[in-house]
Amino acid sequence: MFLYGGNFIVEIIGELINILNKWLSISVDKGIFQIKQVVIIVFLAVPLGVVIWKIRGVINFFNEVKNSRLNELQRILNSYKLSSEMIFLIEEDIMRIINYRVTGISNVFIQKKILQLFGKNKNLISADFFKKFRPFLQIENDVVVFKKGIYFWFDNSMYILFALQLFLTAIFILSIPIYKSTDISDWESLVLCLMSIVMFLFSIGFWRMITKPAECKLLEKILQSQETNDSE
Repeated sequence: MFLYGGNFIVEIIGELINILNKWLSISVDKGIFQIKQVVIIVFLAVPLGVVIWKIRGVINFFNEVKNSRLNELQRILNSYKLSSEMIFLIEEDIMRIINYRVTGISNVFIQKKILQLFGKNKNLISADFFKKFRPFLQIENDVVVFKKGIYFWFDNSMYILFALQLFLTAIFILSIPIYKSTDISDWESLVLCLMSIVMFLFSIGFWRMITKPAECKLLEKILQSQETNDSE
């Protein structure tokens, strides 16, 4: 979760820099900022680049820690003469870890079922399609079922609430330099605009985590196909 969040932060900062670059270009064209002010802004942005570099370093470190289990298992396979049974168990453990990263599901039996479904429907979905549904997928009668309980609706409602809160907050912050332009300085307006952009990007992030009705229908269609195959 931390690694996912860390990568998400880096993506947000990258998007923020792109938006800031476009915004500065438009501001110069319209005469809002002079070239001298833009140079100062860019100079002050250097520490932001250092922060991004540090964040990437921390993420790379945790990625190494995350991969340490895989690396150790692979080292054992390469360094020792093992029985066929031990090789099988180690390879199964390696596949379990990899499948968990792909599907987001820790249950080995559900992992295999999900990968089978992905293989049959790869023209409709991506490999990480099932990650959104992982808390709500269970095994019944040897097939994967989608359980829409109270927790599903609560989970979705919270993501919608967070997305709307962040979006409205972004709009509110952005309205301050627009309606109070005579009362605040250019630098304060810039900071408020940057804060608004960050809030907006986080709002998009939470919105992407919401399970859409179309995705639920597609999942149910895919899961129904396994019952049809079993009956045949």
